[in-house]
Amino acid sequence: MTHARILIVDNNVGAVRDLRDILAVDGYEVSSVQDSHDAGGYLERLPVDLILTDLSTEHDEMTCLRHLRGLCPTTPIVLMTAHGSLKTAVEGLKAGAFDYVCKPFTADEVRSIARRAVEQTHMLSEQSPPYETPPDDTSPFGNLVGSSPGMVHVYKAIARVAQTDSSVLLQGESGTGKELIARAIHANGPRCSGPFVTVDGGALADTLLESELFGHERGSFTGAVSSRKGLLEQAHSGTCFLDEVADLSPALQGKLLRVLQEKEIRRVGSTAATALDVRIIAASKLPLEPLVRSGTFREDLYYRMNVLTINIPPLRERLEDLPLLAKRFVHLYGAMKSPPVTELSTEALALLRRYWWPGNVRELEHAIERAVTLSPYSIICPEDLPPAIKDAAPESLARVQGWVTLEDLERDHILRVLDSHARDLGRSATILGIHRKTLLRKLRHYGVAAGYGVT
Repeated sequence: MTHARILIVDNNVGAVRDLRDILAVDGYEVSSVQDSHDAGGYLERLPVDLILTDLSTEHDEMTCLRHLRGLCPTTPIVLMTAHGSLKTAVEGLKAGAFDYVCKPFTADEVRSIARRAVEQTHMLSEQSPPYETPPDDTSPFGNLVGSSPGMVHVYKAIARVAQTDSSVLLQGESGTGKELIARAIHANGPRCSGPFVTVDGGALADTLLESELFGHERGSFTGAVSSRKGLLEQAHSGTCFLDEVADLSPALQGKLLRVLQEKEIRRVGSTAATALDVRIIAASKLPLEPLVRSGTFREDLYYRMNVLTINIPPLRERLEDLPLLAKRFVHLYGAMKSPPVTELSTEALALLRRYWWPGNVRELEHAIERAVTLSPYSIICPEDLPPAIKDAAPESLARVQGWVTLEDLERDHILRVLDSHARDLGRSATILGIHRKTLLRKLRHYGVAAGYGVT
């Protein structure tokens, strides 16, 4: 049995009952009050090891949190919200919350957070100094959209790494919003008043990229008519976002490693070192670990950049965020048109949901921008969408997500039999137990007939 007391601040009787049942499994003593005012009276009488508070209980969510934090400076406070967002994560954690969970949450999630919070209370109870309430200020939160579990995890990671000065590695497919996340980390950290400089590691030739990154002295190469600061030097006291770091040559990888180790740079053509105070946020659409194993990417540089890692989910793994993203882009581009486009039809949204989005959020944005441009009405209809989305087979998303249809299984088996028997149609039909004409018909249906000599 766990001898710890938990206070729930929530005016929803059903939610309180569910939380009591979940926490009772681990033997916690659970009490509840309806709002932060009642919590004050309770906390004057009894100390608690953890507070769980529902953000929808109060009109001013962060005022409620700060009020509770003032009453019990060392007690972990976990926020419960139905609207996961970067703003909630950053404001909550900066105001002293221990963690936050997004509804609907699982019993295991609540029990895990409660266990960690109670352990912290017991460790702090001996002699640790109390929390200090951060100043009441505001920060920009960027354009990140979504409240899926994957994005809630990203928001929480941003809020935590933003307060450090360590290097960060962002990993995610093209179009998932790596630069937006880098900007959010910069905007919510101690370097927010400094510059944010972006470098695309795959956009320039190696020789040009070296000059762009490190700068050059006058006369160091043909065309260098004057000295010039590099992008790293321009990011001094701020953040440098190094995109597509996997594309850097081995030589540039070595020079970047020295920057991270020695905190200084040397311009091309110079022997003098320049001190550098910059945070590096690197990004890659390719997983770097396999590149390290193959020797394509330096292992020492990987570990230098991989102090903190945020993995960004592709759009197909957070389709519950798609309606909100689509609505945002309709509002963004529709307002520029006259008359404005303001809505997305149910049929168009259904097509967007069944597409597998290889280009992720960036592709969705471009699709909506195109649809807004083509739509003659105030609403986007299926015919306004790009052909790839309109014509996408319903099983395309299923294949990407790992679901296998019976037709997929049959097709793959037939083609394996054909390829294993030198594409002999008659022999393959016999092995498959079907008539040769049936095999021909299936090959035409699959759209691969020509590849097997069938007209």
